[in-house]
Amino acid sequence: MISTERPIIEIARSAGWCFGVERIVEMAEKLLNETHDGPVYCLGELIHNPQEVARLRAKGMIFVKSHEELPPLEPGQKGKVLIRAHGVAPAVKRALHQKGYEIYDGTCPLVTIPQRFARELAEQGYRVVIMGHIEHPEIQGILGHLEGLNAQVDVITGPEEVEKLKLRASDRVGLISQTTHPYERFARLIGQVLEHCLEVRAYNTICQATFERQEAIRELAQRCDVVIVIGGRNSSNTCRLAEIAREYTTCYHIEDASELKGEWFWGKKRIGISAGASTPARAIAAVQSAIEQLISKSSQASG
Repeated sequence: MISTERPIIEIARSAGWCFGVERIVEMAEKLLNETHDGPVYCLGELIHNPQEVARLRAKGMIFVKSHEELPPLEPGQKGKVLIRAHGVAPAVKRALHQKGYEIYDGTCPLVTIPQRFARELAEQGYRVVIMGHIEHPEIQGILGHLEGLNAQVDVITGPEEVEKLKLRASDRVGLISQTTHPYERFARLIGQVLEHCLEVRAYNTICQATFERQEAIRELAQRCDVVIVIGGRNSSNTCRLAEIAREYTTCYHIEDASELKGEWFWGKKRIGISAGASTPARAIAAVQSAIEQLISKSSQASG
């Protein structure tokens, strides 16, 4: 039997766009709104949000996977390239300069921190261990900052892969993390590496906004019957929010309101909503409104 009592809808205290995402979207809007005599490109997806990427593409931004896809500029022609929030390797920027493109660097300032620390560790002779996904653009950017250095570098997804490193007591290990990874996993990684090595240097490179969103959804999920997480399925931080929520309750990861189903909310007393760092406030509002409409339809049908 469907309850006639209307459920409470609660949005996580920290959800949606972070500083770095808001910053680069503003940069993209400004570039597209300026009068210019050449194309505006972006290397890779600006952020991990398909709907936002589609919106900017409709406004004229051209997305390319690699700088190698950029066409040669005609004599007198200007071309602008926006560097995505995840950053790129220095070699990529050099290649863009050589092709004559104007570079607008939208790398999140917090992403530059692990880039800098990784290089410092390598220069000081540490074996650099990075916690992250090697295919992620942020990790590729970090690795690019280590080019030209004679350093041993390993990328692992978490503490469960420490044994693969075959660490020795004499190894001097430097640890950093992808900014969107969970703090507790990085802490476990540090502890496990310390069990093998005498000298370990670790930098907490996890974004504070990421940490706050993870803590907020942990609190929210424990008091909700169901949680909706909004954001790109290719977004690392959004996927992690869904993983955390599922530790405590039922959770559905969607990219936009069109994916919602009325039966998800039947008989529920409290519904939670959270969103990844690449999800704008308007998307959160749209999902909340859609849930309210689905609940109203269910109430009318049961009445």
